[in-house]
Amino acid sequence: MRDRFDFETYWWILTRIAETNRCVRFRDFAGADLPEPFFILRHDVDYSPAAALRLAEEEAKRGVSATYFLLAGTRYYNLLAPEHGHLARRLAELGHEVGLHYDVNFFRSFPRQEWGQLLQAQAQMLSELAGAEVVSIAMHQPALNGEDPFRGDGRFINAYEARFVRDSVYVSDSCRAWRNGGWSMLQGGVIPRRLHLCLHPINWSDHDRDRMSIFRSLHEDLIDDIRHAGDELLAKIASHTAVLEHESRVAQGAQCR
Repeated sequence: MRDRFDFETYWWILTRIAETNRCVRFRDFAGADLPEPFFILRHDVDYSPAAALRLAEEEAKRGVSATYFLLAGTRYYNLLAPEHGHLARRLAELGHEVGLHYDVNFFRSFPRQEWGQLLQAQAQMLSELAGAEVVSIAMHQPALNGEDPFRGDGRFINAYEARFVRDSVYVSDSCRAWRNGGWSMLQGGVIPRRLHLCLHPINWSDHDRDRMSIFRSLHEDLIDDIRHAGDELLAKIASHTAVLEHESRVAQGAQCR
């Protein structure tokens, strides 16, 4: 199998792993550890709700259930925006687990003693949006953001607990890249009895795309969204009834002078 990021490769990877390991979600560990062999299928939705939904729907068609970690708010999407409000509920309806992806940079704006309460508030909001209780959390970009302040928080299952990253083999496609050991294992090596597979929906599509094309398109989409928002704002201002009355009054006053 070629080292590429298209759906053909994606399903080949999952099919190969599923020959020996059953697919589980983080919430399945709520009671106790699970019998081996298994693999946790995890998706961090860092950028694109559209890419996440497309992948989630294709997985559901094939009877695959994953854990999707969602950020409450980011430059790229906002769960409270009208266009994204349905995301969590739809993922849950498809049979996937919805977990909280949290950015520690958000919490640093507040006193340390309030962080736990703020995390709980985000999880509660996401639970309401999903229509299912959030029991799992995962830190956003741990390699960049330092120590996880919520590791060991007994209220949630943390994706970076030792049982998921030390006692299990952790493989990620972050930044559209495989570490050599991970790709060698997936391509033809022995699948470990405990596998934590973290795949980012934005990396996968019908055709293989280079890294710069993927991430450049994200920023182009963001620029288009901002431009569209600006056009909508100016159009709304121009057609507002109070504005029309005001401008008419000003024009009449000018004529009287």
